[in-house]
Amino acid sequence: MQHRKNMVVKASEVQLDINNIAARKEPRRVLMCSPDYFDVVDVKNPYMEGNAGKIDKMLACKQWAFLKEGYAKLVENGVLEKFIELNGAEGCEDMVFAANQSFPWITEAGEKVVIMSKMRHASRQKEVPFFEKLYADHGYKIMHLKKTKLFEGMGDAIPHPGKSLIYGGYGHRSNEDAYQEIAEILNVPIVTIELKDSRFYHLDTCFLPLDKNTVMLFPEAITAEDLKGIRKLFKNLIVVSEEEAVHGFALNAHVISDQASGRKVALIQKGSKKTVTQLKENGFEVIEADTSE
Repeated sequence: MQHRKNMVVKASEVQLDINNIAARKEPRRVLMCSPDYFDVVDVKNPYMEGNAGKIDKMLACKQWAFLKEGYAKLVENGVLEKFIELNGAEGCEDMVFAANQSFPWITEAGEKVVIMSKMRHASRQKEVPFFEKLYADHGYKIMHLKKTKLFEGMGDAIPHPGKSLIYGGYGHRSNEDAYQEIAEILNVPIVTIELKDSRFYHLDTCFLPLDKNTVMLFPEAITAEDLKGIRKLFKNLIVVSEEEAVHGFALNAHVISDQASGRKVALIQKGSKKTVTQLKENGFEVIEADTSE
């Protein structure tokens, strides 16, 4: 198979050699959106069932503040370069989940670009302009997808650590056809992964690359054919239990690698003991945060 930079291939058909993929600097800035208007008003995923109107908003804000403090300390320690906060907007109760509205990228030429999401739910579509303005204010070139109906940003598009390669999840919140347009815009190869379990509606709930050779995942969330392809791309596969993947959201952790110092940090929902142990065995400092509310 010829290696074109904008090639899109299903994981089940992948023949890529990771060593032939161009290097990429890991991002060192973090964006969070405040939970000022966070609430559960309808059901968009299985975890929201039965929780409408039952949120302890004071507890949610307290938990968010603890997470923010964790990021702030990483900035102080030089692991991260900058922490950016966007204020939540009235009527955008899910805006606090700040990975889904965009997919930012630094091109090989060093240009900051961002592809804005096309959200499945109407109530979440209202969030995107607030993120777009923030990116514009920070000097990003704004890009919009024209050929697809659904794409939910960093929820479904995950870069390979240190490489100019993207994994694109589809099946619930993003359409597979989004990735051809994204590959053409960014001039980057993309490996698509089909999600088959509604409990894992975004790729970042079941697939967590740790480094060039290692990925954590919950195999049952991914089709058997695509799983075979993932095994070709990563030397080490760490399987997370259903208990920790579902009830602990362990694979929704945020892993950060500071290439200058070599420090590796993972922020993860509190209580996933086996996953925490595996992260530590792979050289990560672990920050556990209770984000249950």
